[in-house]
Amino acid sequence: MNNKVIKMLIPVIAIMIIVESIVLVSSLEKNTPVPVTGNVTPTVAVKEKVNSFDINFSTDETQMKVGKKYKVSVKLTPKDNYNLDAFDVYVKFDPTMVSISNLVSTKELTTPNLMKVSDKKDVIVMNYLFADKDGVAFTKNEEMIILTFTVTPKVTGLSLFEISTGDSEGDSVTMFVDKNTNSELFFTSSKLEIELIK
Repeated sequence: MNNKVIKMLIPVIAIMIIVESIVLVSSLEKNTPVPVTGNVTPTVAVKEKVNSFDINFSTDETQMKVGKKYKVSVKLTPKDNYNLDAFDVYVKFDPTMVSISNLVSTKELTTPNLMKVSDKKDVIVMNYLFADKDGVAFTKNEEMIILTFTVTPKVTGLSLFEISTGDSEGDSVTMFVDKNTNSELFFTSSKLEIELIK
């Protein structure tokens, strides 16, 4: 009698074990993450660049005669109120077409730490590092002529002046450093095209 009961219970227990195994495997599959194939790019929040300054060129003449001297100015306009720790401005030009002289900085700021025409990189260099503990204040929409220089055309053709942004290899980088955040402030800039004639 006991043997008959045991013989009947063995298949029942075996079936129960199989059913439990199937249920367990099914529940595990539901909780298992599905593998992702292909290239997956994670979403990263990118801080948008906000331009804090406008840099523009100004001149009375966009057509200049070879051998004559002409004045060009570089104007800076803040788009908000800022306190700067430092700023560097680099003006690119072609020294085979024009010569540059008579660099003059604004009287509204201290004397630049460096201001020269670099024959190595074909740029006009202007560097300021402010010693004031609070930096130097720049007021929203108050235009400032930060630099003037004299252009003397050497040959005929089209001469281009632009603010160096470091986009090309070997370029010096124009930048503004905010005193409060110690971070770089971005800018927009114009180009100046001058027709050189006889």
